[in-house]
Amino acid sequence: MRFFFYGTLLDRDVMALVLGRRLPPTAYTPAILLGHARRRAKGASYPTLVRDAAAYVSGAVVGGLSVRDVARLSDYEGPKYRIVPLRVVLPSGMTTVAVFEPVESRLAPSRHPWSLPLWQRRDKRAFVDRLRRAFSVRPAYSTP
Repeated sequence: MRFFFYGTLLDRDVMALVLGRRLPPTAYTPAILLGHARRRAKGASYPTLVRDAAAYVSGAVVGGLSVRDVARLSDYEGPKYRIVPLRVVLPSGMTTVAVFEPVESRLAPSRHPWSLPLWQRRDKRAFVDRLRRAFSVRPAYSTP
């Protein structure tokens, strides 16, 4: 499966913790999601998407994800997100990929935009520490 990522999963350390393996840099293809804006979620350090016809969100498409990878990503995102097909712009043209889209009734956006470099400077360390603790209590998978 191919997914478009636009938030904390763009951070290679976060992705490695979630998947249990580090992806090569070539796994990430720059992409743009039209008709959406990225906002900080209310009361959180991570982003959410909002529909906005005049906006776009830069991110990356990651392909070759296994069923196990998708299960781990779904656990990470939790019930506030659902997987939906959306069209994104790649260097090679438009394509449809899977996106973790927020469930509007469960995740409210703030008015503030979200920036990966700012998040990495301000919030990443505490976020990754919490993520490591959360993943340490989960049973390990026996197969890749």
